[in-house]
Amino acid sequence: MDSEKTVKNPYIQVVDDHLASGDPPDTKAAVDLLIGKGRSPGEAKQLVATVVRDEMQEMLSAGRDFDNEKYAAALKKLLATEK
Repeated sequence: MDSEKTVKNPYIQVVDDHLASGDPPDTKAAVDLLIGKGRSPGEAKQLVATVVRDEMQEMLSAGRDFDNEKYAAALKKLLATEK
């Protein structure tokens, strides 16, 4: 295996895609707020990625579409726990 290649966390990729497209805007707002609270950009994206992961797991287990309202609420909950 080539040591130069790494496997990127697929949830971080979703966060990167959200940031690049601006949709949903809650992702950028959350990342920006986390950075403003002292998190590095990488840490901020990792924290948001945990919310993406949880929503995607719920989505798949329930057989439903991605719920932007639930995602936004979960991001707000995450941000409320940050100092």
